[in-house]
Parts: sequence; structure tokens; C-alpha cells
Amino acid sequence: MPRAAGTRPPFLSVALISSAALGYEILLMRLFSISQWHHFAWMIISLALLGYGASGTFISLARQYLLPRFNTVFPLNLMLFGIASVCCYLAARQVPFNAGEILWEWRQSLYLLALYLLHAVPFFFAANGIALALSRYRDAVSLTYAADLLGAGLGGLTVIALLFLLLPHTAMKVIAILGLLAALVAVYEIPVVRRRAWQAVILPVIVLLAVM
Repeated sequence: MPRAAGTRPPFLSVALISSAALGYEILLMRLFSISQWHHFAWMIISLALLGYGASGTFISLARQYLLPRFNTVFPLNLMLFGIASVCCYLAARQVPFNAGEILWEWRQSLYLLALYLLHAVPFFFAANGIALALSRYRDAVSLTYAADLLGAGLGGLTVIALLFLLLPHTAMKVIAILGLLAALVAVYEIPVVRRRAWQAVILPVIVLLAVM
């Protein structure tokens, strides 16, 4: 679908969600290196790719349905990333995975699978948002992709700085808020309907995370 007249790609929201997604990935690596053996920290890369790969399959199958509704599904996916990044992490903490028992306790393999699926969900939503922007604004794909890469680079630097200043669990909330801010910025970058309704949903979630 070509770009509509008078509009431009949502560069800032793409950069923000890319920054939040890469920051989330690095933060999960840090948390796994603390809570599990350091070998399992590197599995975060594969589960991030799982989320992105699942998103690519989903977008390819539902593209004809999603693109005409871009102004709704784009900010929705960014908002869902912010919510899922915290909710999925809290749910994953309830999974009784013990790396030391994985060789003789068959349930540990199921717990590991549960961790994979839970942690892949936020990456799925982030990838949906980025892929939809790239598909919707195909005539500006290079600039949109540049915003994606720039945001990812800044996200990596930001989360490293955060870990010097905040506890990892507090940094997690900051990453989630960054994803929600990406959704809030998106509703100003694209011509959404009921902008106040979007604000009424996103702003309270940001405040709730900030005071938790």
C-alpha cells in the first residue's frame, strides 16, 4: 500500500520500539545470567529471533487484513509490547525451571519451553509494529529501517547505562514504559481515530508502572 498523501512514516515511534525491544533483550540476558546458569543467558537471542520469526509468519499471512487497519494495529502492537514485557516476565518468574535438573527431570524441558514462549511474546509484538511500518511505507523503507537501526543502537546503550543506575527489575519497568511511550508517540505520528481514547488507555498504564 503506497504512502498516503500528507503523511510520513512514524520514524520516532519505530525508533522507540526498536530501542525498547533491544533493551529488553539485553536486560533479559542480564537477568538470566543472575537467576540461571550463564549459559542460559544466551538463549535470549534465540527466543528474540523466535518472536521476530513468528511475527514475520503472522504478518505474511495476515498482511491483507492488517495493512488497511494500520492506524489501529500499529500503535496497538507497540502498546502490547509495553504491557507484555512486564506481564510475561512476571509470569515467567512463576515457572519452576531449574537448570540443574534438566538432564533427569523431564518436566524441566517443558518449563524451559514455557520460558521460551513467554519471553518471545513481547518480541512478537515489537516485530509486528516494525514490520507493519516497513510494509505500510514501502516508498520510505530505507529511512524507516534507518530509524529502526538507530533506535536499536540507542536502546543497547541506554539499557547498559540503566543497569549502572537501577536494579534490573526497575530497569524492566523503564523498558516497558519506553514501549508504551512509543505507542503514545505513534498516535500522534499517524492519523488515528479517537486519539483521546488511546491516551486514556496508555497514560494510566504508564503511571501504574511508574508507581509500582
